[in-house]
Amino acid sequence: MNASQFGSKAVAVAMAFAVLGCQPSEELHTHLASSWGPIMPIQVGANASTWVVQDWLGPGESAERLIYCSSPSSCDTLVIEQGTVTLPGAPTSGLGVLKVLVNDEERMVPVLSKGEQNHTFMWGPANQPQPTSSVGIVGDLTGWTPTPATPVTDQPGAYAFDAVLRPGNHPYQWVIDGEWMTDPSNDDLMSNGMGGWNSVVRLEAPQPPNLSAFANQGKLFFQVDGPADLLVTVDNIMVHYGRHDQAVTLPVVLSGFDGGRHHVRAWAAHEGGIAQDLLIPTAGNAPVTDVANLDRSDWHSATMYFLMVDRFFNGEVDNDEPVNDPSILPLANHLGGDLQGVTAKLEEGYFDELGMNTVWISPITANAEGAWGLWQDSLRTQVSSKFSGYHGYWPVSCTQVDRRFGSRKAMTALTDGAHHRGMNVLLDYVGNHVHEDHPLMDVHRDWTTNLYLPDGSLNTERWDDHRLTTWFDTFMPTLDLERPEVAEAMSDSAVWWAHHSGIDGFRHDATKHISEVFWRKLTLKLKDAQRHTGKRLFQIGETYGSPDLIGSYLSSGMLDAQFDFNVYDKAVGAIAFEEGSWSDLVETSESSLSAYGAHHLMGNITGNQDRPRFTSLADGTLDVNEDMKFQGWTRDIQHGGDEGYAKMRTLMSFIMSVPGIPCVYYGDEIADVGGNDPDNRRMMRFGELNDQETATRAWTASWANLRRSRMSMLYGTTRFDVLNDAVLHIQRSYLGEVTDIYLNRESSPAPLPELGTGQPVPVLAGSLTSDGQLPAWSAVAFGQP
Repeated sequence: MNASQFGSKAVAVAMAFAVLGCQPSEELHTHLASSWGPIMPIQVGANASTWVVQDWLGPGESAERLIYCSSPSSCDTLVIEQGTVTLPGAPTSGLGVLKVLVNDEERMVPVLSKGEQNHTFMWGPANQPQPTSSVGIVGDLTGWTPTPATPVTDQPGAYAFDAVLRPGNHPYQWVIDGEWMTDPSNDDLMSNGMGGWNSVVRLEAPQPPNLSAFANQGKLFFQVDGPADLLVTVDNIMVHYGRHDQAVTLPVVLSGFDGGRHHVRAWAAHEGGIAQDLLIPTAGNAPVTDVANLDRSDWHSATMYFLMVDRFFNGEVDNDEPVNDPSILPLANHLGGDLQGVTAKLEEGYFDELGMNTVWISPITANAEGAWGLWQDSLRTQVSSKFSGYHGYWPVSCTQVDRRFGSRKAMTALTDGAHHRGMNVLLDYVGNHVHEDHPLMDVHRDWTTNLYLPDGSLNTERWDDHRLTTWFDTFMPTLDLERPEVAEAMSDSAVWWAHHSGIDGFRHDATKHISEVFWRKLTLKLKDAQRHTGKRLFQIGETYGSPDLIGSYLSSGMLDAQFDFNVYDKAVGAIAFEEGSWSDLVETSESSLSAYGAHHLMGNITGNQDRPRFTSLADGTLDVNEDMKFQGWTRDIQHGGDEGYAKMRTLMSFIMSVPGIPCVYYGDEIADVGGNDPDNRRMMRFGELNDQETATRAWTASWANLRRSRMSMLYGTTRFDVLNDAVLHIQRSYLGEVTDIYLNRESSPAPLPELGTGQPVPVLAGSLTSDGQLPAWSAVAFGQP
């Protein structure tokens, strides 16, 4: 056994090794809980990588020294240059540590290997069609930006593209003479979540060691089979980092804590295989084993509900003010919802009954007056409509509440009411752009990026190839947030909400289009605000892209989480479409656990304001081969039988059963229907529901409350098993509590395996048929103990 002897002035390690009969034991004493929470691990590739030291510091702090340990026996002091530090490469086993010394305290940053692999994509000379002008590739490996392939010199007609990829699924298409197509030499396809398909390359990760934990008589025990490197921390203080050639049991005795929240974490790795990390919250000295000891500051226990303020409920008719312009069709105009309406439903107990403890509201700042934008069908003969700013994403103020949404008083009433009920409120904040009528444009027009690119083309909707400068439309200037003075001003306006609204966090719009300069300035200011308000605000972003792009915005100095659209796309493919598969969903879910951690806070959605309604995809009323915005404008889309309801309930069960924060888009709790924007933004209906809508709402509440009632649904390890084409098994485990979930994606009942306990296991949510099978398009959860 080789265990390193790292220490801290405030921490004495409690270690007892059940190895070769060696069982010493000490107590752990610490008072240095990090108010900002557990430090996020960083992930490094095979090559050197540079990191911003400020991410691990608070306002006014500076790092005295940084030490990087690529293994328990190999540590080196790193040089800090201009606030950054360079790591030479991936840790030997896949698990390393970066020690940040601040005021005689050692803060520990876990360092994990990405496990990157080299892969060459080949377009063969026999492939059809034969290119005449260009060959390129597009996929998550290129950020979905078409990228030229290289001719192979000794194979006429062949092209190659070399990529460095992390383990997991990598969807892609070839781009031949400008046309996207799946790879004719690769029969392996993956759903794109919209009824279409991509080719896919699947790369396996090395086998990880087994890591588990249990509690007994006030102690925590971590077990790992050897050989493996094992790392254990408490409140960002390292208490053990060692190499173990044989199986080991490590006891940690907690004492000397104050009565607040503390976090014990563990990682294990061997030869690049990294086990799922463990996170165990404590209440004082005791591990939390009962959800009653969690509160709304424990974001792993969040169940989120996203609503568009204008489309939810009209609580004050006196502020109804649709734009009087015939060029705006009714669905693209204000419909009357407001903050007073949200508060009214809060007070009625709607969110409580639904099992939601976090409400995310769309932007509420003053928006542009009048009619803007234009949507027309391709022939410009059937649909033509401009839009009002009903959605809130065209700000003309950064702090003033739009009169049509309410007032500052109405906003404070909402947050106060939510807190009284133990709930959080997230505000959707738009930092990327302003409307051209924003007063800022009168004094600082130069603060925007260029509307035209050097080649003269319009820089609008260039989501990937010019993602940090693109404009969303010609009347929405994108702010150049890489400039410090612009980032300073816009982050100040965001922090204003932290001091004046009572919000508990932000959902950030258009995250990937904003420079890291802004995110770091904002987060540092929020850390400073916490010192005055006592509140640690949560931040979740919106990025469509690869796990590497999404993860590049996640750190202790930037965002806490993002919405995981990659998992959503595969969930749509697996549940909505017969051609889908559980395997694609599982592989993508496991990739997310690897990329963001087994205790990530990524948002798992049922849908959102930018996607066609899941139910209408699932019941086949939307044609996936036709423009879904056009279908929403021109058709009265309703339910196509009961299939969509059942599939929505299955999706609801899935997002409630996996790591991350489940997020229900308003209306999905009743399996509402619609095409794409704006048809997916209909006014919420609360009364006169049919039987299936009522059943779906009750199902949503049942599974949300199940999630909130069991620690194993919030913390611990997650195992996926595809039992057959029909049934997916998810097992969640935490300190001896086990929850087993089974989901059926097919149109007929499916048998379940024997649970193997020898005793009846209670059904916690869902149901079985009279002969004990899992109903079609359904789910069931069992619990033990």
